[in-house]
Amino acid sequence: MSELERTFLVDAPPSRPLSLLLLEDSALDAQLISARFEEAGLDVRLVRVDSQTGFTQALEGCPFDLILSDYNVPGFDGLAALSAARSACPDTPFVFVSGALGEERAIELLKRGATDYVLKDRLERLVPCVARALREAEGELRRKRAEEALRKSEERYALAIRATFDTIWDWDLETDFLHWNDTLQQVFGYTPEQFGSHPDHWAERVHPEERERVVQGLRGAIGSSAEHWMAEYRFLCADGAWRHVLDRGYIVREPGGRPVRMVGAMQDISERKRTEEERQRLLQEAHRRSEFEQQLMGIVSHDLRNPLSAILMAGTLLLRHQDTQPWQTKIVTRIMSSADRAHRMIRDLLDFTQARLGGGIPVSPAPLDLHELAAQVVEEARTAHPGRELLLLRTGDGLGRWDADRIAQVLSNILGNALRHGLEGTPVRVETEGLEAQVLLRVHNLGAPIPADLLPHLFEPLTRGGTRPGHSDRSIGLGLYIVRQIVLAHGGQVEVHSTTDAGTTFTVRLPRLADARPASTDEARST
Repeated sequence: MSELERTFLVDAPPSRPLSLLLLEDSALDAQLISARFEEAGLDVRLVRVDSQTGFTQALEGCPFDLILSDYNVPGFDGLAALSAARSACPDTPFVFVSGALGEERAIELLKRGATDYVLKDRLERLVPCVARALREAEGELRRKRAEEALRKSEERYALAIRATFDTIWDWDLETDFLHWNDTLQQVFGYTPEQFGSHPDHWAERVHPEERERVVQGLRGAIGSSAEHWMAEYRFLCADGAWRHVLDRGYIVREPGGRPVRMVGAMQDISERKRTEEERQRLLQEAHRRSEFEQQLMGIVSHDLRNPLSAILMAGTLLLRHQDTQPWQTKIVTRIMSSADRAHRMIRDLLDFTQARLGGGIPVSPAPLDLHELAAQVVEEARTAHPGRELLLLRTGDGLGRWDADRIAQVLSNILGNALRHGLEGTPVRVETEGLEAQVLLRVHNLGAPIPADLLPHLFEPLTRGGTRPGHSDRSIGLGLYIVRQIVLAHGGQVEVHSTTDAGTTFTVRLPRLADARPASTDEARST
């Protein structure tokens, strides 16, 4: 046995025995053939059949690595056996082992698909012949697999191009030849012949304002160690129109790093660009409109304060007049109540405008006892709501630095909501609790809970909570938004919990040493 045959069949044997099918009607010849494999030290599983029926059945499923066949089998000649094997197992090597074969017949058998032939009086050629047949079969199998993989790869490539509608280019950096696929004409209107195959033909169609940037960036990527290049630019189409494109390329380099090839895809992103530009235009327009509306709101609200102040002052003078009749007093009181409510609404509108346009609500912290401030606000509420029970609980140290007017506005707003939405006949509780680094302010009432879907948006502008049956909601929906902005300006937090059993509790957390820090515009708008 040659060294090559030994390496293929002995030194590197397969992980399982070689499976051979032998069509032979002579038991003695079959033993001689088997003995040749044993002498060569090969692990072979030899299946012998001696008829057409046995041969056909054995071929089912093609479980064999190689087929050996006598040419002359009673009732079944070698040509028919070869035809059956090629039909059932087209990739399995087929070797004739026969007593006599003429040259012309041997050539005909090889043309019909036989791998080789061995004469029975020269069986020393059997093992080398089998080794060569197996090597050729393995090589042919690898070639077919490679061709199939290439076919699938090319198919995937073609399908990917159809799916993306990108224009694919392939640049040979050594010859400066630039190849374009057919999508160039479909997208940009050029045939490859019209466009040209030199990179300068591409560069000439890059917009003049962007050409230097794009070309220099491409050259820089090729001259560096980079693998990828990408650029956005305007590209001239065959019809004279400019289109926005996104161009990306991959640089192929030799092991030493020298660039030899570049493959890329140019994508038309004009529609996406137009959509982005339209979106930006609409956003800017909406922003300008919002700012104008808020400025107008602030101007109108500010100018309304003067006539409302005059109404309140005139009403006060009328009530002090001793000759005022009871019915006149009732009318004036109603006028003053409405004017006062309008005054509070205007104050909320001005605060809202300040928060949205001025970067937050300004505060001026000064030494303050929160316990005393809460007592004042609660006493004012008792005077305005004589039929309601108000409880005040104070614990710990209430001293800190806060803006007294603004914190009073916070407590008045929350307490007013509790009185307005709380259940009649139940108390409203106000608590101030001094902790080590902060003071807590809580307002609690019983009644219908705030809807769960409303809770996450309760502190957003123009949001109203539910009202009790029979009560109208005269709020414009800015109170709690302003509450949050004032608390944020003090560096604090405000939260709410509301359930059917526990009722509704607003909790304000104020650090004792608050700095004058208006809520940022972004923070204000996020609410």
